Amino acid sequence: MQLSAHAISVKGPHAPMLAPTSVSVADHQLVLLAGDPGASHTAASLGLSGRLRVDGGGVQLDGIADMAALRRRVAVVDTPGITEPDDALPVRTVIGEELAIAGRKAGRRAVREWLEANDATDFGEMRFEHLPVDVRTRLLAELTVARNDVQVVILTLPDRLGGDPHHWYEVGRDLAARGYGVVITCSESSVRILDVPAARLGSLDPPPPAQVAPAAAVEPVAPIEETPDEADPVEESEAEIEAEVDAEVEDASASASASAVTIEQTAPVETVEESDTTPAEDDDKVKTGTSGEKEQV
Repeated sequence: MQLSAHAISVKGPHAPMLAPTSVSVADHQLVLLAGDPGASHTAASLGLSGRLRVDGGGVQLDGIADMAALRRRVAVVDTPGITEPDDALPVRTVIGEELAIAGRKAGRRAVREWLEANDATDFGEMRFEHLPVDVRTRLLAELTVARNDVQVVILTLPDRLGGDPHHWYEVGRDLAARGYGVVITCSESSVRILDVPAARLGSLDPPPPAQVAPAAAVEPVAPIEETPDEADPVEESEAEIEAEVDAEVEDASASASASAVTIEQTAPVETVEESDTTPAEDDDKVKTGTSGEKEQV
């Protein structure tokens, strides 16, 4: 997939909204389109996605100028005044609406599961305007790519909301790693902070887009092939375990035998011989003093 725009421009009621601009992006690519904040960002996003007929130049998708195909396969995210959500709505309501637009289930359960899947459960009841900037951009981007036909994603001026440009730039890189072409319109100050090459609104000489490596796929585990000459490692392990258990039993038996011998060799305890003294005699002894004489009772 290749989205190419050459010298596109849009007229305004009093002044040009978008000066002639060229930019292109393909699968697994990310490009910044920088310029001063204003209507040119919205005009560029809508022109690139086939939602606004440009007054000059042209936009092609895979070499074909087809407005309907552009609208279906190129999506704009959080474009001011166009696709940005109503800030007063709860997050769960916005998610339900976007899921419905994407042709997905949009009931309460579906919204709850979507929030859980995107690590955003804590934000469901929050007003949309109170979302952290990085969370807002990430959730809206994920809702956008929930549409089956989307191949190109355009984030429109995410830095107008403040926050760290690195956050939304990483959102763009993640989308590109997953195979989308990504265009992010932003301010010149964000480009300086990110320190990456950028195309310019009103420029016909864009630098090459950043190529993002595909997300690593999980390789299947290859089964271990056994040969007839090799012993079953499981059987060997069981044999080793049985040998160890037998050894432990023998050691325990030997220890028990040694203990028995030790007990037999111990000297017997001397028994106390019974006294021939009768209880009466004991009483007499109690009454007898140390001199052997009986005490007077």
